[in-house]
Amino acid sequence: MKLVPMRLLLEDAVLKNKAVAAINISNMETILALLETAAIENASVIIQVAPIQMEVQQITYEEIVALVNVFGKRYDVRAALHLDHATKVEDCYKAIRAGFTSVMYDGSLKSYEENKNNTKKVVDFAKEFSVTVEAELGKVGGAEGHSNENQDSYMTDPLLVKDFVRYTSVDCLAVAIGNAHGFYKSQPRLDFERLKNIKNMACIPLVLHGGTGISEDDIDLAIETGINKINFFTEVDRSFVEGFLKAYQGNHQVYMMAAQESGRQAMMKEIALKIALCERRSRR
Repeated sequence: MKLVPMRLLLEDAVLKNKAVAAINISNMETILALLETAAIENASVIIQVAPIQMEVQQITYEEIVALVNVFGKRYDVRAALHLDHATKVEDCYKAIRAGFTSVMYDGSLKSYEENKNNTKKVVDFAKEFSVTVEAELGKVGGAEGHSNENQDSYMTDPLLVKDFVRYTSVDCLAVAIGNAHGFYKSQPRLDFERLKNIKNMACIPLVLHGGTGISEDDIDLAIETGINKINFFTEVDRSFVEGFLKAYQGNHQVYMMAAQESGRQAMMKEIALKIALCERRSRR
């Protein structure tokens, strides 16, 4: 495995009119699942982890980097190691110092000015390490969505994009166009006209969060309209849990290592589907 700045993977995606699948990992099994699938599919991937995951499992940034590097030696793939949804500037600094090749500062809950200024701080710091920075403009909420009358206020405003990108010099931008995190309660309706306008203003790769539950056709159109990174977490994570449970339900005497391998294999199948969507390969 070769760990590279995420911008290199995104630049390649722009040239080839595709996206890079960004998959959240949590432990040894999920790291192996992602890297093995990427090697089989001959695809670059983004390995990502959020501070909330690390807090739950009590893993440090340095330990994540070490795990990825150790297991990455098995596979001939290009990958970026990305910090997902860091709401604190200092968390971005810690990840960069530890060896992450990309970080996301999520200032979506801050005011526009505070988001802009904090993002610039992270970008300026990251430059010293050649680390890629992702930011979020607008607010990608949970799968419950927002009420119709307030929905526009949560979406990315194309009129703010040019100023935000120019001031911060951020490498890529996560957008809110009707997407949400987690499982959707109903089919999401993405605002592709808004996405087109954002792309015209941004002139940098765009990121779609909440890839779980978005239809294949909408993902394909999103890539065609300017999305070059798509985050998948909930559905991929759930596949591991279901694989583990299936092994246990089939045999209550099963050892943990065997149940975890069942979960890893189930996760690999789901990751392969997500990679195919991003690479625009047919798996229907």
